Amino acid sequence: EQLVAQKLVSGKLIAYYLARTQQLFEKLGIPLANMRFRELDGTERAFYAKEAFDFEVVTSLGWVELAANNYRTDYDLGGHQKESQKDLQYVTPEGRKFVPHVWEISIGLDRTFYTILELSYRADKEKERAWLSLPFALAPQTAGIFPLLTNKPELVAKAEEVYNELRDCYDVQYDESGSIGKRYARMDEIGVPWCITVDFDSLNNNDVTIRARDNGAQKRVKIAELRDTLYQLITGKMTL
Repeated sequence: EQLVAQKLVSGKLIAYYLARTQQLFEKLGIPLANMRFRELDGTERAFYAKEAFDFEVVTSLGWVELAANNYRTDYDLGGHQKESQKDLQYVTPEGRKFVPHVWEISIGLDRTFYTILELSYRADKEKERAWLSLPFALAPQTAGIFPLLTNKPELVAKAEEVYNELRDCYDVQYDESGSIGKRYARMDEIGVPWCITVDFDSLNNNDVTIRARDNGAQKRVKIAELRDTLYQLITGKMTL
């Protein structure tokens, strides 16, 4: 309503679709401060567009256009109607007739993928650590599951038990290759949000440690509560 009142757009539906475009990229993890809409003037926009807005995000390459938004009016169906000589008008319940208008959103996949990766990249030089802070919806897996030590059969067996408990409802990966630190690093570098570790306390208490990718926070959780805990983390009802 503010955009219409300020005459920045010609109607509420245009403002709605611009807002939906912004919301999509927010869900992809792009910070609001990095976004802008740039209105194209008559020399830039396509001949069929009455109004046009490029959605742009600032990266190390400068402002990159990720989505084009064009108000095509009745150019498409009007042209079909003219050439086919068929009436393509929509009739409202009140009897009003009109040729439907088109709002076109065109998104560049490769540049969007690049932008998400760049803006998700984090590095801590002091700790010699790097990770991808991807939103959960884009993460390749839900969690990695590890035994603390791989030369202890009882820990390996318990970690496999946890993996089998979770694999039916979550996309989890079991890993016993290398040190625990290297396994954490592998998960962090591809953007997996959580790591679950089975240690010696797990054998006695039937619990595990969940570690968060972004801040390294850890929490002990009963194995019987793991499914629900992951659900709470995924839905944002709980944080570590």
